[in-house]
Amino acid sequence: METDVFLNEYQKELDLKLSDKHRLNLANSNKKGEEDGKRNLPSVDDTFVTPYEHEIRNNYQAEVEELYKNGRQVLDDLKDRNYKPVSNELKELSPDKIQLLLNEAGKEKARKLEELNNNHLDTVKDIENSPHYQTSKKRFERIKNRWEEVTKKHNREELNIHFKPYWAYILLLFAIGIAEFPLNNQVFVSFRETPLLTLIMAGVLVITLPFLAHAAGKILKQAKTHKIYPFLFILLVLTVASVSYFTALLRTNYLEELGVPEEQLFLDQWTFFTIGIILFLVGTIASFFAHDDSNEFVEVYHKFHKEEEAFVKVEKEINDKRTAEKNEYDLQRKEIQNEYSEKTALFKNRIQDLNTQKIQIAGNYNKVLAFCQGMERKINSNFKEAIFNYRDTNLTFRNNHKQPKSWAETLGNLNGYFSDITELDKS
Repeated sequence: METDVFLNEYQKELDLKLSDKHRLNLANSNKKGEEDGKRNLPSVDDTFVTPYEHEIRNNYQAEVEELYKNGRQVLDDLKDRNYKPVSNELKELSPDKIQLLLNEAGKEKARKLEELNNNHLDTVKDIENSPHYQTSKKRFERIKNRWEEVTKKHNREELNIHFKPYWAYILLLFAIGIAEFPLNNQVFVSFRETPLLTLIMAGVLVITLPFLAHAAGKILKQAKTHKIYPFLFILLVLTVASVSYFTALLRTNYLEELGVPEEQLFLDQWTFFTIGIILFLVGTIASFFAHDDSNEFVEVYHKFHKEEEAFVKVEKEINDKRTAEKNEYDLQRKEIQNEYSEKTALFKNRIQDLNTQKIQIAGNYNKVLAFCQGMERKINSNFKEAIFNYRDTNLTFRNNHKQPKSWAETLGNLNGYFSDITELDKS
């Protein structure tokens, strides 16, 4: 039986139970005393105790035995399982012993922290040496070195482009091609080929003019970096001028066949030639402002920023992993520190805590013992009350009103157990 159950529940239940039994025994002793008294039993000359008094003694002795069984179990548990271990530990503890425990706790803390730190460094090293990260890092470092060389060479870090965005430039070239299509289509209609072949021939010329304008503008923009580019630009201009002239001439011949007056044909020829040249110049100017001075700079610029973006993404993943590992490391380090603090506090306050436990255990032990001793005395008192109640009632109903000789002897106490048990020392 647990101590708390004994102190909080069993005592009240036992007290009520014994009180009920005692009331029943008193009622039975009254009844039996009356019956035996009317028959003048036991006889005046009897010197032995009657069976009924033996029965009363046995009933109350059984209550003592039950009390001893339960109370002794609780007392033994408190003494053997609680009080003695605490007392023994108090005897063994000393300031030197506590200091030894503190030193061992400090060594254990240092060992755990060293192991944790080594594991943390290994984990960080594994994260930083991952193939994916190292490959991306080396690739970025190569293009970064190349980028630094190029920026130093050209003395700039931004593209020298004024026509932005690039897709607007592409749309402009496409618009130039669309504008060229109806002009060129009339030229090739004069060849009297099938509509499909006419469209193909006109389409080739439509593609050629924006392409030549694109090339001319880029060559002109980069003329300083390549000595041959100025000659190529002149060649492209002469080519476009020739194509535009002969295209205008072909269209004039077509209009002449349709009966257009000769004066009008001369004007139309140079009008169409001028329109073609203007469209080419527009495309060339757009290409000039849509390109950089150096192909090398553009190529390295785009590669560098592409690799930089990719590396920044990979590096963020690595940093996230490093941060997660650092947070886990800090958390475990804090747990080790808290564990050490709890141990040191426990060791430093151990003697005081043990004394407190000892006082508490001894107090509970003495409470249980005092209750058991009191209940044992009460049961013995109830036993004698039941015996004397039987004898008084018996004597009242006797005809001769004489006591049996056996009643003259002193009524012995019940066999008790707790009176010889001493309290535990709280000091």
